[in-house]
Amino acid sequence: MNQNLEKNTIARLARSARRWICLLALSATCAGGIAAKGLDWHDPVAAGRAQGAHFIEGQGWNEDGGNYFRLPRRAERTVRKAVWDLSRSSAGLTVRFVTDAPRIRVRYVVSGPAAMPHMPATGVSGVDLYRCKDGGGYDRCIGSYSFGDTVRYDFAPDAPADGKPAAYVLYLPLYNEVQSLQIGTPEGARFSFTPASEERPLVVYGTSIVQGACASRPGMAWTSCVARELGIPVVNLGFSGNGQLEKSVLDLMCELPARAYVLDCMANMNSRTAEEVARLVIDAVHCLRRSKDVPVLLVEQAGYSDAATHAARRQTCARHNEGLRQAYGSLLAEGVKDLYYLSREELDVPAEALVDYVHPSDWGMALQARAVAGKLRAMTAPRRQAPLLRPDSFFTRL
Repeated sequence: MNQNLEKNTIARLARSARRWICLLALSATCAGGIAAKGLDWHDPVAAGRAQGAHFIEGQGWNEDGGNYFRLPRRAERTVRKAVWDLSRSSAGLTVRFVTDAPRIRVRYVVSGPAAMPHMPATGVSGVDLYRCKDGGGYDRCIGSYSFGDTVRYDFAPDAPADGKPAAYVLYLPLYNEVQSLQIGTPEGARFSFTPASEERPLVVYGTSIVQGACASRPGMAWTSCVARELGIPVVNLGFSGNGQLEKSVLDLMCELPARAYVLDCMANMNSRTAEEVARLVIDAVHCLRRSKDVPVLLVEQAGYSDAATHAARRQTCARHNEGLRQAYGSLLAEGVKDLYYLSREELDVPAEALVDYVHPSDWGMALQARAVAGKLRAMTAPRRQAPLLRPDSFFTRL
């Protein structure tokens, strides 16, 4: 047993040493324009420091700089350790840039294992690149990739026909901490990072389903789909197994200049009774309304894939959703305005759209995104006139 422990310790140290070597190699060319093997390398963090700008979109708090965390460093003192650890995953974070390069390489180092048993490396630790279309919308760029101590993606998009640089958005890993990242373009190619949007974001608080499990790639997390569909920034506060409507997280959410809040936490209510769930939801809405009068959307749990054959899971889902409905009714009776509800029936995610007992596949993610986007359109219609879905919308082709 001691020998096994010693072997495991040596293996961990070796992995750590390899990771530090990779970080040192990346940092040697982090100054956003140093040529290496025919490529100029661009680091969004280093460029942001040099230019006094912020290039990480979806990061609600940009007060720290130098990382790809979803919560500010000061939150480590106020949230549970599990929440803090999960907040270091880069789910929902994007980097936007403009370039005329015919080749784009992304290389980066992550802190944890590349994959999980129920979720592929391309989703857990991969990146996703989209090119912005003139007039709105996006085209996905397909790249080759390799996973190791340094992860590498290579893309070869067609050069724009008019010779002008094209705009891109790079989605970062859903379930891993990015420790260092660079984008490489051929020497002499035009390149610049795009500052993160200053538009008020949609802030989504929830479970592993919000964080992105089990999307095959970051661009298919349902929050990412909603961001593309509605053309708005989204702050992803999904914490796998830990979306529990905690005041410490809600207090942080109140700091953000949100356009709307989405609470999608029912899958993490665990053994709570319907009455306990209702009280948590009521307290959460009161907390969010403490200082801001913005719309709040409450989302039911879509259900379990084996609900038809597993009575306990079926009853758990029904109990949690019943608590959410009770809270919604009580809040409306209080006179709470701009409060909205998305039911399990409206989500309409079938068992075949789930990877395991609860986590959506890409199909399930797209279905949830369509339902949420449609509800958000209706919620904001008086403020922002727009059709429910664009004629060329991804969702119209599902």
